[in-house]
Amino acid sequence: MGPSMTDARIIEQSGSFPAPLRNGEIKYLSLGLAAFVAVVVLSFWRSQAIDWMSFLNIYGAALGLLGIGIYLRACKNAERFACITVALAGYALFGVSMGIVFHIYMPRPEPVLDEFLLGFDHYFGYHWPDAVAWLAREHAWLGRVLSHIYLSSFAQLILVIVLLGATGRASRLDMLLLTGMIGLFLTFVVWQIFPNFSMGIHYPIPAEAEQAIRLVTNTSYGQALKEAALNGIPVISNETMQGVVAFPSYHTVMACLTVWFAFRTVAFWPIVILNIAMIPAIHIHGAHHILDFVGGVFVFFAALYLAGLFLNSGRR
Repeated sequence: MGPSMTDARIIEQSGSFPAPLRNGEIKYLSLGLAAFVAVVVLSFWRSQAIDWMSFLNIYGAALGLLGIGIYLRACKNAERFACITVALAGYALFGVSMGIVFHIYMPRPEPVLDEFLLGFDHYFGYHWPDAVAWLAREHAWLGRVLSHIYLSSFAQLILVIVLLGATGRASRLDMLLLTGMIGLFLTFVVWQIFPNFSMGIHYPIPAEAEQAIRLVTNTSYGQALKEAALNGIPVISNETMQGVVAFPSYHTVMACLTVWFAFRTVAFWPIVILNIAMIPAIHIHGAHHILDFVGGVFVFFAALYLAGLFLNSGRR
């Protein structure tokens, strides 16, 4: 019988002392370390300047959380708190590193998939600028609510990490981290094969409409993304980081992550309701195509499957 998905009390031990890291933690932290190494190697290979000092707070926080987690486990027997802090460390390490990797691969002057994605939208009668204008004109309050919902993705994911760790579901927490990491990597792979960008680089939105609904992917955002796509980024810094991929939508992957792994926690139904509203928020405030959402769902389930294989590899 395999190990319980809900038992965080089983601690790998060396003698009478708990091991500093569990097997699942070693696996997702190894992915985080691999992503960081990729940043170093790719930045050198592609002669891409990086303002490392601007990322020092994130990498420093990741290292600090990892150290705190190991200390809590080894010295305080606070296993659940250790699970939370180590998971947050892995999440920060992998997330910021992969974000930099995406930007290292700028410029991408020929987004080969954009025309197809736009054509699919038009076939079904969806035109993003018209949707934004209608929402700003008829239901501006709803547009502002959707803006807050769109920006809540990271907070939701952190909440689920804390809930799983606090309730002792360590194996499920490992699966969440691995699924999110593999999902982001798969998003990168698809983007490499089929370069594409959101509709923000194609359509300017009137300033009054942007302001009415507090549009996240606004014209300024789209212009910065277009400049990066055409000419690259002279120096990558924390200030130049932005979402660059339309298809598949990683915001959708994150929504699936939070709903799937919040199951059987006290936050499940509020998260379900919030992420039903996330669907229009992704399309309006993320300037996403219809197929971006569909692609994100497929990436999530592919990542979930691969995460299960990776987590269980080496077990008998």
